[in-house]
Amino acid sequence: MLHDPQRVAADPAISAFVTANAGSGKTKTLIDRVARLLLAKVAPEAILCVTYTKAAAAEMQRRLFERLGKWSVTSDADLRAELIKLVGDGEVYDADRLSKARALFAQALETPGGLKIQTIHAFCEKLLRRFPLEAGVSPGFTVMDDQAGAAIARAARRAVANWVDTNDDAFADAYARFSVALDFQSFEAMFTGFEARRGQIMAYVQRCGGLAEAIADAWKRCGFDAPTSADNVLFDGRFSTANCEWDSAASATVASWTQTNDYTGTITVDTVFPEKGAFT
Repeated sequence: MLHDPQRVAADPAISAFVTANAGSGKTKTLIDRVARLLLAKVAPEAILCVTYTKAAAAEMQRRLFERLGKWSVTSDADLRAELIKLVGDGEVYDADRLSKARALFAQALETPGGLKIQTIHAFCEKLLRRFPLEAGVSPGFTVMDDQAGAAIARAARRAVANWVDTNDDAFADAYARFSVALDFQSFEAMFTGFEARRGQIMAYVQRCGGLAEAIADAWKRCGFDAPTSADNVLFDGRFSTANCEWDSAASATVASWTQTNDYTGTITVDTVFPEKGAFT
């Protein structure tokens, strides 16, 4: 007789890693495993199920309680058949074992704090609340939800815009350049990327030894010994390109201008940078 892979994976006596497509029965297998743990007299409070989403946690809990509730009112014959289907035909279920199976529903309901079927985020939050000092967080911390996070992000972007309006520095100049060079969606996506990688950005600044050192390192990585103007960056980039490649790119640019602006002519490096001269 072939073994049922779901029954094997639901056996609490083994450690199992299950990978399968959506709708193939992974949640059912997990519920079977929890039910078999309860049948094996494992205390409900000693069982932890972790999922990725609140919806999945709620669905798992609903289906588990639905099964245990059904056991509590099922006839002896039907309950025995259900348990044999779950565990296998090698077990004998007398009246005492059937009675204990029916009592599992009440035990699960009366478990302090309920059965621990939760998201990984909720589990981590509970762990941090239990050991805040060891984790280096404030004991009275609160978790920021998506709505609050979005509100803070909007406030931070408004603060950045206000800074640009009242200051004239390299940061304001960069903000102005990107706001013109990028469309609104791309501009917002840039800040979203900054927010998502703020931990990595701060770690980079700390590794460099501070903000000034990080700025110097960024210039160095881009091939400059010291900070320079945007015009010099543009010029150095153009002159690092072969003459033929520059003329090709320039001609393509002129062609696009001709289509929209009725502009004709020839563009070379001399016409763009007349003071620099041609390539040698």
